Amino acid sequence: MEELQSTDVLDREILEDARKKAYRILKDSEEDVKSAVELWERKTTAVIAENRERYASRFAAMRNEIVARLLLDKRRVRSEKIESLLKKAMAGYLQSLPRETLLSLLENELHQRLTELRETNEFPTTGVTVRINNLSNAESEAILKKYLTPGTWTLETAGTATLVEDKFPRLTLDAPSVRINASVDSVGHELLEDKRAELLVALLGDTVLEGALV
Repeated sequence: MEELQSTDVLDREILEDARKKAYRILKDSEEDVKSAVELWERKTTAVIAENRERYASRFAAMRNEIVARLLLDKRRVRSEKIESLLKKAMAGYLQSLPRETLLSLLENELHQRLTELRETNEFPTTGVTVRINNLSNAESEAILKKYLTPGTWTLETAGTATLVEDKFPRLTLDAPSVRINASVDSVGHELLEDKRAELLVALLGDTVLEGALV
């Protein structure tokens, strides 16, 4: 009988010891799980914060780039509009000039081109073909005979010829070694470049010079 009681006590002790070990194992496992969850949460929070910071930085960079492009586009559009106004103003001015004045401008332009060629020993002395635009034969011959020797040049076309891109008189001289272009349009372009600031102020006021659009 005593042996049976001793066996029961031993069994209970074994079971109690096993229960305590199982509890400790489960408790340790629970702590490990809890630690793992906390570690995962910390890592996840850190990753989320890092991603938010990275995307916020990228968004800020994209926004700055978009703003910069918009400013450039705005300036470009404004600059193009101003340039268009200047060209229209210059064209309007030239169109208001008498025919005699336009021909005088063309003659001066041709004279300058030929003078430059004389200085470089490139002045054409023979075989010059002349094309005219927005000019009559009589008008072109009156100019050419002042600077070219008779017999060294010929007119390619008769009457008044007009090119789409030409609004004003033009002379084109083709020689074997050189081509000379003289036009009222080029005179207007040079005048526009020389007087750009003055024209901008006259058209749009002093504030237009602010922002380096000239």
